[in-house]
Amino acid sequence: MNAQNTSSNHSTTEYGTTPSRESETRFDKAYLTSIRGILKFICLLICLIAFICLVSTPQCNGTHVFLATVTWLVILMQVIIIIIFIFRLQAKFPGIDFEFLDFFATSHDALYLLIASSITIHYCRIPGQVAGGILGLVAFLLLTGDAITIFLARRQETVTNTNSNTVR
Repeated sequence: MNAQNTSSNHSTTEYGTTPSRESETRFDKAYLTSIRGILKFICLLICLIAFICLVSTPQCNGTHVFLATVTWLVILMQVIIIIIFIFRLQAKFPGIDFEFLDFFATSHDALYLLIASSITIHYCRIPGQVAGGILGLVAFLLLTGDAITIFLARRQETVTNTNSNTVR
């Protein structure tokens, strides 16, 4: 009888601990408070405000539409990247290097924001559009900081792997 009680208690303990492990692996709370996560969320907020500034003002000569489109695409791409890392989808697709994808997308978005914001600030003199351009430059700086953070993390990872290979 003791053997049955022990085995049933053991299986109950396993069932009790397994769901908490699954819930931990499904959602990454640490990413939300990391430097990368904070930079991405601030960038999303600034891009949203820039988008609202651009679309709520009268039209200039069409250059503000370029920045409005770029800010919307930056929001879309960064939300996709945040979803990938928060829900740990990189574990479900081991063949895709999501760190490199994040670095490439962030660098790409930063470059587009720099170009679009510069064009909007140069050609448009309506205050709302200039504000949108300046906010686009602030978002560019945030994305550049995020890209540098990703690059340094990957570089540190490479140095650590190289050092562990030479120790052998």
